[in-house]
Amino acid sequence: MPKLIQQQLKDGIESFYPRYKYVVETAEYAGEKELSINCTQLGRHIDPKYASAKEKKRVLSEWCEFLTGNTDAFTSLSFGTRVPQELFNAVCHQRNLKSLYIKWGVYPDISAIANLQKLEYLHLGSGAGVLCIEPLTELKELVALSVENFQRIRDYSSLTALQALELLSIEGDGLSPRYIHIDSLDFLRGMKQLRAFSLMTARVASKDYTPLLELENIEALWLSPCKDVKAIYDRLLRLPKLKYGSLVEHPQQYF
Repeated sequence: MPKLIQQQLKDGIESFYPRYKYVVETAEYAGEKELSINCTQLGRHIDPKYASAKEKKRVLSEWCEFLTGNTDAFTSLSFGTRVPQELFNAVCHQRNLKSLYIKWGVYPDISAIANLQKLEYLHLGSGAGVLCIEPLTELKELVALSVENFQRIRDYSSLTALQALELLSIEGDGLSPRYIHIDSLDFLRGMKQLRAFSLMTARVASKDYTPLLELENIEALWLSPCKDVKAIYDRLLRLPKLKYGSLVEHPQQYF
């Protein structure tokens, strides 16, 4: 049975992460199961007491200790400030997490994420240093996955193991812009269960976008308007269930 509702398909990955209570320190935590933790990039603009390196280190260390030592604390977490490797590893002790949003960070090793067996919604933002995506294949409950600016990853074929996945977003850095490079889209032939797919600020080495035509269940599709997409635009529009995304909502981009 599909899990994503129509509004989620229409709005994309951001719709899975509502505004949780925003905290900086563990002292602000009051037992919430859903929380937005923003414990890095602190300084005078946040509060003068965080100006020293010692205070910044304390705040981060306390959260790492809390997340590691209280493994059943949260079901949903978001991080709006920089996530270093030690914080990423600490988060991966939260065995009841169903939803995780990381805006950006420096976490080249994501192997610990395999511990989060209950994850259904995952966004890994601005992970330019990520070295391997194989650990993601252990997350069999994933329904929505978004990875952003994975500059060192060119092969996404391992994601075909995620057969519960309904939404997949693979994007570069749209603000810079900084493109990611993907060898081929052939992996999509093994992901016909997808209902939403986004490929933005990305260049495909094979220049072959025809695997998209096999996404018979796709309802939402966002694609950068390159000439290889434009060449099959009319055929993409004929996908039987397509009704949302850039091809439908902004057709002028593809002419």
